[in-house]
Amino acid sequence: MGDVKSLLEGCDRLTGLNVTSVGGTMVNDHNCDVLLPKQVFSDEPLFQYALADSKKFYTIIMVDPDAPPQTEGEFFLHMLKSNIPGLALRAKESIKTFGIDYRGYKQPAPPRGTGPHRYITLLYEQGDGNNFLPSVPPSRSRFMLSNWLRGKNLCGPVAATQFRAQF
Repeated sequence: MGDVKSLLEGCDRLTGLNVTSVGGTMVNDHNCDVLLPKQVFSDEPLFQYALADSKKFYTIIMVDPDAPPQTEGEFFLHMLKSNIPGLALRAKESIKTFGIDYRGYKQPAPPRGTGPHRYITLLYEQGDGNNFLPSVPPSRSRFMLSNWLRGKNLCGPVAATQFRAQF
């Protein structure tokens, strides 16, 4: 696992992931960190990673590092989905029907007065094929990503992107 803090400092490190809203708005390398109305991603987006290995499986994690009352290193967990076939990620299909939802998608909802929030999507390659059974965080709030990743057989993140939204 790379340094989680470095993932929060920019969009140019891990390229290739496309996150597309149901309405067709796409966030990727070319517009990473774009400020969007929070309603754009009210439904679970579509994910595409053209570099996915069709024989491997992946985990997607979406977090908000700016949600109160998080402290440094804590996030609000918006999504945790594992055992996603690489073939589905390559095909630009909806992964709603693929993988296992451990924490289903929760839409962006930045509280009034908290400014823009970053919504970071991280894609990990699973080292154990489709047998990845993560421990489910007891709460979405105060999710310690770096602690949760310890001991997991996940490679990466192999790709990431983010958008911002505010109240």
